[in-house]
Amino acid sequence: MSTRSRTRGRSSSTLAPWTPQMVGLASAVVGVGLVLFVVGSSRVSSEVVYDDQVPGISLAVLGTVLANAAGVALLIAGRRAVSMRRVAVLGPVPELVPVGRASLDVTPATEPALVGADDLRHYHRESCALAADRDWTARSRAEHERAGRTPCGVCLP
Repeated sequence: MSTRSRTRGRSSSTLAPWTPQMVGLASAVVGVGLVLFVVGSSRVSSEVVYDDQVPGISLAVLGTVLANAAGVALLIAGRRAVSMRRVAVLGPVPELVPVGRASLDVTPATEPALVGADDLRHYHRESCALAADRDWTARSRAEHERAGRTPCGVCLP
């Protein structure tokens, strides 16, 4: 299945975590790093005395550091893009109340409303990010379990 068919007509370039310029720049930096590594290694291979090998070793290490820095930059940019897409799809992560500051009046007196659709495998709390803006009917935990649904792994109802 192609990326185009999975994304309902949107081009795959709009879904990529890196821009073509970022990939081009990273490729150029990796290329420079590879050239420095090869040149440094070839300079070392013809030398017998360690002191004569130091400049070549330094050049090879510099090439390795450059290539890895380009990879780390792509990794960080990719993680940032995935995080932004997650927030766009699921909404912001709700803030957690620190354990020591929870008050007793926050706890509901009855079981919270649990929602889920007939064709789903999991049921959720109404406040779950995965259930936000859905038109699902609220049912009891027993009804969901009789229907074969299991608790959501995110909201842990």
